[in-house]
Amino acid sequence: MKIDLESRIIDAVNARGPLLGRELMAALDGAAYLDVWRACFGSGFLQISHFARYYLRFDVTREDYIRLSPSILRDFLTFTLISLPHQREQVIERQIQLSNQHREISVYKLKVARQTVMALSQAARRDVLANGVCFVAGDIAYYLAHNEPRENAALGKMVQGSDVDIVVVFRDGFDPKRIAEIDEEMLEVKHYILRSTNFREEVDFVVKTEEKMRSQLGYSDIHQKIASKILYESLFLAGDFEFYSQLKSALGKSGTEAKINADFEAALDSRKHSMKRLLNSESGIEDKSIQSLFFFSQERLEFT
Repeated sequence: MKIDLESRIIDAVNARGPLLGRELMAALDGAAYLDVWRACFGSGFLQISHFARYYLRFDVTREDYIRLSPSILRDFLTFTLISLPHQREQVIERQIQLSNQHREISVYKLKVARQTVMALSQAARRDVLANGVCFVAGDIAYYLAHNEPRENAALGKMVQGSDVDIVVVFRDGFDPKRIAEIDEEMLEVKHYILRSTNFREEVDFVVKTEEKMRSQLGYSDIHQKIASKILYESLFLAGDFEFYSQLKSALGKSGTEAKINADFEAALDSRKHSMKRLLNSESGIEDKSIQSLFFFSQERLEFT
């Protein structure tokens, strides 16, 4: 069966040229994700080309919780080209084309993030821009955003690919009551953006004080690690850029940046071991331990 699947993959790639994992899945019509991944990565003939940038992610559903994003399956479907040895030039051309597409999508989602901030009332917008900073993280910050439709489990709505994560940090001394009011207004804007036919984008806000942000640089528990990592990978969006630079500088001075880099190396090593285990195992995707290696818990609705 393994040999037969590899032959089908070779025929598909030979007929269509280098294919992304998701394109290959469509061509094979009904084959299982894990079987196709194993056939590709276990082949001594097929060529595998990645064009993703990897970044640290914390998965609270796993005891070790340090891993790389994109997940192994997302990386395969969206950021990996499968080709034959004689198709090298075609691979390079497609990598350039696809990388530019992801960059364009990321720039568009940055625009959505900007429009989201501008959708606040004039008073809220003024307070945010004068007393705080907004930044974005995740896929967008690495120019890896995608537009593949996915379901928002909470609302049962389809959204356009990567979500837009916006963090707002207010300088110490700004009125706590006003911060709470702005946080509430941001929640209303989030629902408007999600329901709007012009967007259908999932926007998530996190609002916090400077004191809390700086305390999270302690990098001691999972919540502090996630907050520090988000600041580390972030892109400036709006507000006080000098304040933003001070927060970014604090990452280095506190030693947190070095810890994040060390965790990234550990996650990279873990990814290599996970891929080896997936290749050597005969268990299917119904095995929960195999699932946890292959894709993130949050992706279960998409891939099962």
